[in-house]
Amino acid sequence: MDNNPLFKHGGFHPNFQEEKNFFLECKVYSIQIEANLACRQGCIYCYASHDDTPATELPHDDIISIINTAVKMGIKAIDWLGGDPLLRQDWYDLMKYAQASGLINNIWTSGIPLAKKDTAKKAVEVTKGGFISVHLDTLNEDIYQKLHIGNPQKKIKAILNGVDNVQYYGKNPDHMINCITFTKLVADDVSCTIRFFFKEKGMRTCLTQMCMTGLAADRKDLVPSPEEIQHACEARDRINYPSSPLSISTMDTTKFYCGGIICITIEGNVTPCSVIREGVGNIHETPLETIIEKHKPELLFTHLREKKNLPSDCRQCENNSICWGCRATAYYTYGDATANDPKCYKHKIK
Repeated sequence: MDNNPLFKHGGFHPNFQEEKNFFLECKVYSIQIEANLACRQGCIYCYASHDDTPATELPHDDIISIINTAVKMGIKAIDWLGGDPLLRQDWYDLMKYAQASGLINNIWTSGIPLAKKDTAKKAVEVTKGGFISVHLDTLNEDIYQKLHIGNPQKKIKAILNGVDNVQYYGKNPDHMINCITFTKLVADDVSCTIRFFFKEKGMRTCLTQMCMTGLAADRKDLVPSPEEIQHACEARDRINYPSSPLSISTMDTTKFYCGGIICITIEGNVTPCSVIREGVGNIHETPLETIIEKHKPELLFTHLREKKNLPSDCRQCENNSICWGCRATAYYTYGDATANDPKCYKHKIK
């Protein structure tokens, strides 16, 4: 399995063997830090945004404390989330601090800030050994305008220029990802977008299922059908991983990534996933190390590593060596993050 391209690239982290080892040992490999909520893309379905946001930025000192705890606990990486983390005034200083502390930085950005060459150059510098993800749902300006606020032509151009800038400064396309939030509106052209990034930019696609939280909570009109989800996921597998006999179905990534990360939200909540907003503790009330040690089973879904404990539909699935379904979609559908993935087209779940 280790030679399977989906295993090698579907876990995002360049050191995929180390990532897998941490997973097997039930250890935290990476901490996702939701650094801020500011973003120029203006997605109308953003899971992290809502009308009465209690905070807009995680304090600098909190992030320094998280980094120090990560180093102390032997964690390997920081995944910088937003909003768009590159819009923080102190993003470069924070990532340099993490890098100097021995951590690998991974950046999840809209891609728009990378249109500035100096920003792109610095992003490449601080993500040595890590990855950069941009977010472009579609190249179709009419569709883009329906899903985002602002000028679609200008934003699409900025993201593509950002990708070119990052690659110009030496980022390996294998260590870059384009993220598509899969909504009904992109169903007809999702194959074109995936193919464009793979053929023209050398980048694979992270196909994120929309969860009904944040701004998406009242947007049932954007939820794709099971047939549309199947079409999109099969296109992703066919284009990105043509030689792989396995699939991650509706997941964004392999279980090795999701089973090795925790997230700290903008409010300081510690959760198993950035999309799952309910935390098991808060860093403003309890030390992060204490929260991780006490709640590791819930945060890393440690019991799912045994086949007998997988959700019922996953137990017999041919993909369970690399996939365990999306825990976030299960959570928002059933209130149970360990339940069956309701969007998995491999099974007859409605």
